[in-house]
Amino acid sequence: MIMRTVCVALACLWGAGAVHAHDALLDAALARTAVAPADVPGTIRVTSTVFGGDTPETTSESIDPKKEPKKALPSYAELKDVIGADAHVAGQSGGRTTYAFTTRHVPRGFSQAGSVSVSMDGKDDEETFDGRAEVSNDAGGKPYVSHVDLRLQAPSGNWLAKVKKLDLSYAFEPDTTRPDAMLATAMDVEVDVRAMLFVHAHARANARLVRTPAAPSP
Repeated sequence: MIMRTVCVALACLWGAGAVHAHDALLDAALARTAVAPADVPGTIRVTSTVFGGDTPETTSESIDPKKEPKKALPSYAELKDVIGADAHVAGQSGGRTTYAFTTRHVPRGFSQAGSVSVSMDGKDDEETFDGRAEVSNDAGGKPYVSHVDLRLQAPSGNWLAKVKKLDLSYAFEPDTTRPDAMLATAMDVEVDVRAMLFVHAHARANARLVRTPAAPSP
């Protein structure tokens, strides 16, 4: 079971899944090699904002995925389980193809904004998400999944805490030093949660990969 924890004060929720796609273009994109999270060249810059008080509360931090692997951006390899067999073409424009799908699998990841935290362990669960995936071509003309957006279909939780809204967005692109290998470059989270009937918080978190500059040639 995927463990997705959304916490406000002492309130916690659990919560996301899918099978494999069967579209030729999408399968080719999903077959691309993934850079292992431990090999990602750089740090992750996270900016978070919590709304609900007198003024928005904004914080930022820099994460080294090698030292804090649980906070690394998702691996491209996880997309094979996120995008399922019901994926179908929803549109084509500018050389990009967009697929729509539903899923109960959310990529592993972690994000925190003040007292609100969202964590996913990358396994299946009961909540269903509406998803959209964009397939683009790299410089060599090979397809890859460049963006994935997920939206929780219905509120989830109980009287103690309820997630009213959960939107997740991911961006991927080829590694600059290994063009055939894909890595995540961004993750956005937007969550609206109520706890114990009277606590309400709306939070956004934006994580961006800050690449380590390449060493100069001798």
